[in-house]
Amino acid sequence: MWLLLGTTLTASFFDSLNPSAIAQQMLLQAMVKKKCHIWFFILGIGIANLIMGLAIYYGIAAWVSKLLVKITNAYPLYVYGAASIGGIALFAVGIRLIIKTGQGNADSNDNEYEETGNIKAPAQLSPVSLFVMGAAFCMVELTSAFPYFGFLALLTGYHLLFPLALFFMMIYNFMYTLPLILLYFGYNKMQGTAAIQKLERVLDKVSSYIVPVVVSLAGIFCVFYGATSLMEINVKII
Repeated sequence: MWLLLGTTLTASFFDSLNPSAIAQQMLLQAMVKKKCHIWFFILGIGIANLIMGLAIYYGIAAWVSKLLVKITNAYPLYVYGAASIGGIALFAVGIRLIIKTGQGNADSNDNEYEETGNIKAPAQLSPVSLFVMGAAFCMVELTSAFPYFGFLALLTGYHLLFPLALFFMMIYNFMYTLPLILLYFGYNKMQGTAAIQKLERVLDKVSSYIVPVVVSLAGIFCVFYGATSLMEINVKII
């Protein structure tokens, strides 16, 4: 049991050294008006990581994967066709957002300060939006979470009861989110300093393009996936 605890702490420590998660939280923390709402982003990552870990541990993820494969094999034209159409729609939305963002930034450069002399207020992201963003980010990153998979494989070998398995997974996820928690307190402690103000001005401009670019890239991926899969089906038929 001590070996399992040591492995849990070691694997979670290496898994927590995630520069992309830290960069994303810094970006969001610079954007949001109420800094305390960042807790919902951290909770989204932690809870999603815990739920997916439980799903993998108990084989639910494998069952869902097999179900999706069966649906794709049974109705390939519908699945790949929907992916292609959805990708085109996402790409169009992404391009439109990029154009609107560019126009908005051009206008804001002419009116960087309001008549009162105050800097434009930060964006208001709701707690639900931050939670969903954290969960979605965690799902994307799970494919590269090799320490987590190694930990789950080791945990499976112990054949623990649910309370004990949940306990070790909660320890892992607390350590996994610990750098983000420390970043939250450190960022707030430096709030108002010249360095943070300059960083927030830079991140504010960068952040306005992130969502449009991500949507466009998701659209391109869906079109590529759907189109290449449909071409493979046509080749097999011929």
